[in-house]
Amino acid sequence: MNGRSLREPVVRLKRDLFELILGIGILALGLVVILFTFSQAFAIATNPGPWLRNQLPQQQQPTGPSASFDWTSNDATVTFADSSRAGDAQIVLWDWDFGDGQRGSAQNPTHTYSSYTTYQASLVVRDANGKESLAVAQVITVIGDTRSGRGVNTPTGAGLNLNLDFAGVLLPIAIVFLTFGLFLVMTVAGGAIMRAGWNILKPKPETIRVRLKPKHLTQGFEDDMMPTTPPPPSM
Repeated sequence: MNGRSLREPVVRLKRDLFELILGIGILALGLVVILFTFSQAFAIATNPGPWLRNQLPQQQQPTGPSASFDWTSNDATVTFADSSRAGDAQIVLWDWDFGDGQRGSAQNPTHTYSSYTTYQASLVVRDANGKESLAVAQVITVIGDTRSGRGVNTPTGAGLNLNLDFAGVLLPIAIVFLTFGLFLVMTVAGGAIMRAGWNILKPKPETIRVRLKPKHLTQGFEDDMMPTTPPPPSM
């Protein structure tokens, strides 16, 4: 027995130990990737609200004003008192429509109507940020009588600032699809890593496939069965 034959089992043992450690490490890595992916996906599925808010860029929109006013009629004269609430910026404009074709720009105007009836008065307020709000009221004038009421804020007309931000609509959808796509890729990658580690720990036996056509088998059988002719006798 020479030294080479003694070293071969030692080298083979070291190689087997290295492959064992490597296989366990790769298997553990794949398992960690899959567990992390499923834990994050489960957290999103059970409570998606905070997760989506954390993914979206925080764009704080300024708060606009909220228009409202009180009115008091004494005969045909009506006193309007602004009671609007400011938002993030100070109110800088009051635009009154008294409902009879007349307008005003004072904060608390007084208007005298030419006839006794019901008018639809409105107030539009605008702040320093350009945000507007609308309030509407039915103002009643009665001969020799006093009436009062309040104009309430309405989301229609000038009070509605419709701004379709398609980027803001598409961004959350894109983030959701990209995130779950990433989770899918991580799951597939984790499974592939685990399979690689398992194959190192328990490799599959190699299989060699040989395909023989029937004519080859027939030809070989005929060659084996062909009678041999004895050589002629020597003279």
